[in-house]
Amino acid sequence: MQRQARRSGPGRIPRPGAGTEVATLAVFLTDALRKFEAKGEIKPRYYNPGDFFSDVHFFTPARADVEAHQVQTLVGRATLTIHSMGKGFPVSGLSGRGRLARLLRSAKPVVIRAYDPGARGALAVVWGRRLGIPVVVSVHCDLDDQRRSERRLVHHLRRPLEAFTLRRADRVVCVSHHVAHYARRYGSAHVEVIYNRVDTKRFAPAAADRRHPDVKPVVLSVMRLVAQKAPECLIHAMQGLDARLVLIGDGERTAEIEALVDRPALRDRVELVPAVPHRDISRYYASADVFAIASHYEGFCIPVLEAMASGLPVVASDIAVIREVLGGTGLVVPNRPDCFREALRRLLDDPALRAQLSVRARARAVTLDGARMEAAETELYRSLLGGTPSK
Repeated sequence: MQRQARRSGPGRIPRPGAGTEVATLAVFLTDALRKFEAKGEIKPRYYNPGDFFSDVHFFTPARADVEAHQVQTLVGRATLTIHSMGKGFPVSGLSGRGRLARLLRSAKPVVIRAYDPGARGALAVVWGRRLGIPVVVSVHCDLDDQRRSERRLVHHLRRPLEAFTLRRADRVVCVSHHVAHYARRYGSAHVEVIYNRVDTKRFAPAAADRRHPDVKPVVLSVMRLVAQKAPECLIHAMQGLDARLVLIGDGERTAEIEALVDRPALRDRVELVPAVPHRDISRYYASADVFAIASHYEGFCIPVLEAMASGLPVVASDIAVIREVLGGTGLVVPNRPDCFREALRRLLDDPALRAQLSVRARARAVTLDGARMEAAETELYRSLLGGTPSK
């Protein structure tokens, strides 16, 4: 199924360095767009930084997906076409004479972008070679970290595809320097580090030390309830603290976490909130006193940067990526309830320390603002496609 939205206004959008030529981007997605739309994760120009491309074609692993106008924001002013390829995608796209072949040859993309170094990345590399165009692959996690943590056979079976993709992609975009080390281990020689985009203007810090003496301070956590995360660590840490944990998120572990919280010692200390649309999440940060997150591994961790942009002091797991994002502006501890409890108590009992970390966190977040990341990604496309790099 194909869904298309047309730009308003006359003419075509010029590509930098290419006059009025139509520049088409093909994107191989890892998930159906309807899931992003349902969660409210529709960020402006996320797939078309700087309105660089005039046409964007999404290839999604869904039998039917959203209407193009519902997610138009993702590609800015570009003409958007959505191709629902079905659950067999990307395997179904290997044929040189199949549906994907016909669609790509009709669209005439100048570059293919894949958001997975595994199957979709490998498919992008294959089609990049067939069409004689460059391929950009995004990597959002050190997949060796995932293998060490989750120990599932399917993760190990994916390794040859990762090596194939990372050695052959024209550019590999990694969301952190930690992830870049992984890409280089698997043979990538063309790595760019561009952090995940967070619009820091949407997360203005609230008034300092705004707590009413009769209201318990709020510890906020935002995470998917999946194997990667350790929400139980935070939940157990609340025992003995004069504070309330607000935990936002859902996922495969939701029932397990709900059962854990439904105990006399925790019922009044922990509030579970289902996933909140991204457009509404800032008000939760604004009403919190401290942010905390426990995780076994990360590729970047957007909630940490959102908390920093909101001026919240952060307590997080002591893992390489979180240390990189925080840049010394928060507290990192082992994934043990007693360690989180002690760090949270230290912050809650020390208004001066909270204020100091708040200022430092916000200042650090501004240096990583989404506008800077978008500019870096635009520059990547410009240099890759022969445009004159801006100075």
